[in-house]
Amino acid sequence: MTSDTRGRVPFALLGVLLLVSSLTLAPTLRPAPAPTDTAVERTLDRATAETQTAVRDAVSRAGRRAAANPVLEPANTSVGRALAESRPFRDALRLRIYLQLRDRLRRVGATSEGVEATANLPAVETTADYRAAIARVAIARAGPNETALRATVENVTLTVRRGGRVVTRRDISPTVVVATPVLALHAQVQTYERRVNSGLGKPGLSRRLTARLYPIVWARGYAQYGGVPIENVLANRHVGLATNGALLGVQRSTFGRSDPDGRRSLTEATAMVGVEDVIAGSNDTALAQEVLGQASYRPASDDISTGGTAGDHPRANETMRVGIDGTADDAFQSVAAPDALGQTTAEAYTVDVRLVADSRRVSGGRPSRPPSPGENWTLVGERTTDTADAVGPVTPNPTVPDGWHELDSFGRAVEVEYTRVALWENGTERRSTASRRSERRRVTVTVVGQHRSDSVAPAERIRTAHDSAESPVGGPNLADVERRAERGLVGRAGGPDAVAERAAEGRLRTPTVDVTGARPDALGAWVYRDLRRVREQVAAVNVTVERGAVGTFETNPARELRAKLADRRTELVDAPDTYDSAAQKARVAARIAYLDAVDARLAARARRRDSAGRRVDDRLRDRTNGSLRDLRKGLTARDTQKPRSRPVPTGVAGPVRTRVDARPQYLTLASVSESSHPAVDGREHPLVARNVNVFTVPYGDAASAVTDGVTASVDRARLTTAATTLAAADATADASSNTTLDRRRRRLRHRVGRANDHVAAELAATVGEETDADASASRAIVEDALRRWETPAARGQALADGSAASAVANVAADRRGLSLVEHDWLRLRLRDAASDALARPVARPKTPVVDRTASTVRTVARDQLRRRLADAGRRRAEQMTKRRLGTKTLPSGLPVAPPLGPWYATTNVWWVTVEGEYARFAVTASHGPPTTPGATTTYARDGEQVHLDVDGDAEAELLGRSTRLSVRAQTGVVVVVPPKPRGVGDKDGVAVETSAGWPHAGATESDSD
Repeated sequence: MTSDTRGRVPFALLGVLLLVSSLTLAPTLRPAPAPTDTAVERTLDRATAETQTAVRDAVSRAGRRAAANPVLEPANTSVGRALAESRPFRDALRLRIYLQLRDRLRRVGATSEGVEATANLPAVETTADYRAAIARVAIARAGPNETALRATVENVTLTVRRGGRVVTRRDISPTVVVATPVLALHAQVQTYERRVNSGLGKPGLSRRLTARLYPIVWARGYAQYGGVPIENVLANRHVGLATNGALLGVQRSTFGRSDPDGRRSLTEATAMVGVEDVIAGSNDTALAQEVLGQASYRPASDDISTGGTAGDHPRANETMRVGIDGTADDAFQSVAAPDALGQTTAEAYTVDVRLVADSRRVSGGRPSRPPSPGENWTLVGERTTDTADAVGPVTPNPTVPDGWHELDSFGRAVEVEYTRVALWENGTERRSTASRRSERRRVTVTVVGQHRSDSVAPAERIRTAHDSAESPVGGPNLADVERRAERGLVGRAGGPDAVAERAAEGRLRTPTVDVTGARPDALGAWVYRDLRRVREQVAAVNVTVERGAVGTFETNPARELRAKLADRRTELVDAPDTYDSAAQKARVAARIAYLDAVDARLAARARRRDSAGRRVDDRLRDRTNGSLRDLRKGLTARDTQKPRSRPVPTGVAGPVRTRVDARPQYLTLASVSESSHPAVDGREHPLVARNVNVFTVPYGDAASAVTDGVTASVDRARLTTAATTLAAADATADASSNTTLDRRRRRLRHRVGRANDHVAAELAATVGEETDADASASRAIVEDALRRWETPAARGQALADGSAASAVANVAADRRGLSLVEHDWLRLRLRDAASDALARPVARPKTPVVDRTASTVRTVARDQLRRRLADAGRRRAEQMTKRRLGTKTLPSGLPVAPPLGPWYATTNVWWVTVEGEYARFAVTASHGPPTTPGATTTYARDGEQVHLDVDGDAEAELLGRSTRLSVRAQTGVVVVVPPKPRGVGDKDGVAVETSAGWPHAGATESDSD
């Protein structure tokens, strides 16, 4: 076959035939043309682009609508339950985006070469569908400064059809970034809400409120302390003003700008509060308006004004000095009393003495055992007796133990005769035998002394201890101790021979005894005068502490004083390396005893202050739910700086400017209605406040419980409180006739007079004890000294503050011819006697008597003020209110750690709690050119229900509710003023001032309210 070529057709010819046949048949066999890949892709691209635009439009529309009606509390409905409790606003926004996009996708379509593409999302009808729809949408803040919204919608289905037949489907998840600040606004409002409800531990309303209240309370408190007739240092009108100013500050720090209407309202309210302060709280609104017009009152700054020029007054962070002061006198009295001082000086003149004996054998010795009477005798016992006899003196050889020194010594030769008797036994027979022998011994007896090691003075050597050299106050130092020791130890033992004989026999007892040398007569006065100089130095020791820290018990001045005194102790003791005399040692011993007494009293003062701090803390917790810890936080918060507007952030479409629109723009303490504030529903209280003055006038109920630490003292007021209240009653009664005031004033005058008589009697008794005056002369001295205080009120104040005791001491010194030392001592004793007398119930009038008188004084004083204002005319109103009123002298406040004399400061605490609610709080953000549609978004919280047609049945379902924005803050302010009886505090008789509507801010009232 391979070689046979017959019948073969050439391969090239077959190829040509096949090609021609295919070209001929092709036109008749080709079907209709199919869509090309280019048309499908083009259609899908167009549909994707339109879907992207639809998503952008849906996000923009949904963002604006979600902001206008934010869901903050989901409803208990099928759609409401689909929203997560932790993020209802975001879930509601995601659902809105889904529904908005689903509706918008109905109009999305693209065609090309007969190919049609559509986009769609599944319908939602059940709770599961709602949750699935929410899950399809992812949102997040994006863009510069996170002012835009990034949204991703998952699995949008694109369907391609030709002639109604589906060609292909594709799921896409478009992502867009839209210049809508809905999430940014939501976050800002949440931040604002968090800040206006945060406590003192975090930045926000409480801190800013504290910073605004401090200058008000300190300025008005010191003005009251200085004599300005201010009854209410911190009123709720100040609280409302400060709260609104603080809210505007939080707005600035959160949104960059505050509500302009709120700023204008604050300026007007500040002026009105200033007028109320000027006219001393008058309720005459017309008068206030006229004074406002005449005074052209304007706040000095954006901060809260105090109702006029505050003047120079200390601030909470300024320092004050606290000294040892009266504690030095108290300790001095315990050490410098004759008995105590005598004991201290006696110890310096006392030496520990004892005998030291040295007995040595010179010749002879003890006898040997006596011989046996014979054979077969058994020794059953023996004894030795001795008889000593001093035969003459010898040169002593003293022996002095370490730490002791020789006072005297003597030596004796002593003959000791020993007799040794033995007892023998032989059966029933007994016999004794004896042997005798003598021994000569050389005995030295040394009288040694040791300066008292238990003395308060350092046990340093006294250079001239036993010399007869004169001391600074005369006397022999300790030279007579040798004689006294010899007489006490040797003389009482029978003399040197007897002592030597006992030493030779080994029977000499050598106990240590105290021997006190003779003290000079002038020693006590000399040491007293030295102690008095030290007392003046100690009393002048002081520490510097912040006033606010004192008022909040953050610092303990007594503990700091104790530490400072310890640092100066070596300097004040002034102990030499070697004493020049026993008198010098007595001086040092007295100084040490005195400093120990001061230290003990400072330690007690420190403990009392800690205890008082705990009681104040308990008082705060019981009455205000506050604490000293919160007050201390307030001290830091008072330094909050004035907030500044932050720069306008830039978003994807340009600057994002925000504007706050609050309704009401000023949260007033008054009731408002929908007629004046359309956002209000019915009648509401936008702001409510509770203002507690912890230590009101008079302060027997609170301050005594704190300072005395006993419940029993609550029904008794201090004499200084009662006397000061009586003084206020007298001043008020002089300007007005009131039967009730006269009756109660007489009763209080009787109680104060009785207390005065008791204290005066104790002073007279003390004069009699400390001087040579008899009872009649002592009473005359006290009566003459007290004559300068003519009224019971003035006399009671003098007896309570110690000035009366000093006056009695001066008169007694003049009449009885007392020396300077005696005068000084009498003054201290009188001061101590007055303090003891003031602590007794008879010297403490009952609190109800004091309270009722103070209440009447307040009532009558207010009536006087109203009459003065009415009679004076409006143009003189401001001048008339500056006249003296009885209420200005009423006592108030808490005396800070009073020792036996005047205290060093008076403090008071105001605890403020405010709650408020905006009927509508809106924040509008502009993002883009003003001419651009939809370039603003408003986020508004008004408490309304939010509805949305979710299933497309033309009926809106309840999504949830947009809660109102509420505010809450609490803080405490502490004021510390110098120690005067009238102190500082609210004197209008209202310890707890609550505004109308408390504690329900925004609560709807009935029309009858």
